[in-house]
Amino acid sequence: MIKFSKHINFKAWYEQADNLIGRLPAVKRRRRLRLSYKILKYFGLAIVFLFLLLLILLSSKIFSLKQIYDQAALGKSNLEQALEFVQHDNFTLAATMARQAENNFTVSLDTIEQIKIEFLISNLISNLPIISRQLNQAENLLTGALFLSKAVHGGANFGQSLAALSAGDRKTSFSRLSPETKRLILKKIFESAPELNGIKADLALASINLERADGSGIFFALKDKINQVKTQINQAGLILDKAVPLSQLIPALAGYPSQANYLVMLQNNDELRPTGGFLGTYGISRIKDGDILSFTTHDIYHLDMPVQKKINIAPPEPIKKYLNDKWYLRDANWSPDWPTAARTINKFYQTESFLNPAAEKIPEFSGLLAVTPKLVTDFLKITGPVTIEGQAYDQNNFQDLLQYRVEKGYLVLGVSAWQRKEVIGEIFKQLKIKIFDLPARQWSEIINTAINNLTEKNLLLYLADSQLESLAAQNGWAGEIKNYYGDYLMVVDANLAALKTDAVMSRSLNYKITEQAGRGLSAKLTLNYAHNGRLDWKTSAYKSYTRVYAPLGSQLIKISGYKPEDIATGSEAGKTWFGFYLTVEPGKINNITVEYKLPPGLRLNNNYNLYIQKQPGKELANLTVDLSFANVIKSYSPANLSTQKLGPVRIKWEGDLNIDRSFEIRF
Repeated sequence: MIKFSKHINFKAWYEQADNLIGRLPAVKRRRRLRLSYKILKYFGLAIVFLFLLLLILLSSKIFSLKQIYDQAALGKSNLEQALEFVQHDNFTLAATMARQAENNFTVSLDTIEQIKIEFLISNLISNLPIISRQLNQAENLLTGALFLSKAVHGGANFGQSLAALSAGDRKTSFSRLSPETKRLILKKIFESAPELNGIKADLALASINLERADGSGIFFALKDKINQVKTQINQAGLILDKAVPLSQLIPALAGYPSQANYLVMLQNNDELRPTGGFLGTYGISRIKDGDILSFTTHDIYHLDMPVQKKINIAPPEPIKKYLNDKWYLRDANWSPDWPTAARTINKFYQTESFLNPAAEKIPEFSGLLAVTPKLVTDFLKITGPVTIEGQAYDQNNFQDLLQYRVEKGYLVLGVSAWQRKEVIGEIFKQLKIKIFDLPARQWSEIINTAINNLTEKNLLLYLADSQLESLAAQNGWAGEIKNYYGDYLMVVDANLAALKTDAVMSRSLNYKITEQAGRGLSAKLTLNYAHNGRLDWKTSAYKSYTRVYAPLGSQLIKISGYKPEDIATGSEAGKTWFGFYLTVEPGKINNITVEYKLPPGLRLNNNYNLYIQKQPGKELANLTVDLSFANVIKSYSPANLSTQKLGPVRIKWEGDLNIDRSFEIRF
């Protein structure tokens, strides 16, 4: 309140009036705005001051920063050109451009290192950590690019050396090379493991450095591109993972350094058997230094029929009960473990060929190969059709057309039943010529096709050389039952007297694991068989003796629809199996549930791992894995299948079983 006195105190009046006015809302807002403007003004001036200070501090480095950018941009351009030249098989220019890219990235990295040293001396990095982070980002990116350039340079040099051996003509086919040149090429491949491992190491270092470059800060715009390059590097690394062991296997399979003789079993997966199909045809291949000296194929009955009264070998019980009371070569692949089956096949061949005067006598094979038709159709995609007897066999008709030719068509052509399968050898001879006539620029396509078919088990290897056999096994090409430390599953069907009915069968598999605290893991396997055909000359009701392979010590609870006496159990290759005979009528569906208790100790280090193995020759488009545990799931893999996290303790995957699948849970 204003006080009156003899002397008016205008100052006090003003202060009190100003205080009263300041309490008015509109006036308060204006004053707050003025205050905010002042704060922003001084803050802006501070930012400008700091920017000017930073500019002064960095003014001596502007040229260096521009040099880093210019060299990096030039390196990127040179690397892209190198990759372009590789795609067009110009390895000489590719190597030159990759080497230039290496030099560009090296200059950029050296400049960054010099800047970091100078900043460290001036304590700028410790005072402004954002600068340190961005310099580290740039360094990681450039280091990744440097190692990628080294890998491209190494790959171009390798391609250049192969091209030089073939007289530098990438259009030259392998079959047209001289025997000495073929041997030199195989020698180069055989000795290339250190070189390929060096390229692989450079790719790995490139990937590691790009992983450290997370694309933050000023590199945010490059994040998608960085991820794309990382994916491409990882894919190239996976190819090299297979290329290194192939560099040892290809020369051996091609008869280098010495001639190789192989027993080739042609498996018909339309009549599915444990290792991929019925052994209807066998072949003998003699190959030396990349030249196939001979490759003859014969009907399997050419060995079995002449000796049927001379041998008396007891077969496995299911074969005896549902097929035949004697065991012959045609049924020798009863074990789903290919090394075991291959040794059995070899014993049968030696026994039957010894007793058959007309058979070829090969005391010791370099190895046994098992082939299913998809390998042939995949090669036909590359070579185009082959024509035999006026009939063109291509990737779409090969299996059906050949099956008709050897089962029915031979009668129309006037070919004897004894010679009805000789046409298979003619098809393989023509296919071999076409493959070997491919220009060198398509060799990688043939190799990639071979790798894919090895992975999918359309080609199985068993090699007499223990080191080569071990190499094949390490890469999943030996067809053995896996010696796995965790949970395991393999479902093996064996068509017993059901003609070629597997061609019209659809299958699905649902594997469910449940864990109860204190009671361990229980498995529930549901198998679905759908017969999509009708009765004809190659189709009947489906009949299979099916075995479920589980971890050793698993205890069967029940199989739906089966009495205990109708179920067999056994052990093989470190696994317990449950066996039963099933039938499916045309147009019908059969669902079978197998329940069993898994042995203790599968939860290693409190984690769960599962390996589901594909049966060779069997396509299975629908696989479901449903896992429930007593503990909360912390992490899991894989991520490349359809995944559903159904709760903290349950996870579900859906996909196919065209290759072996592994699953991992961390708690």
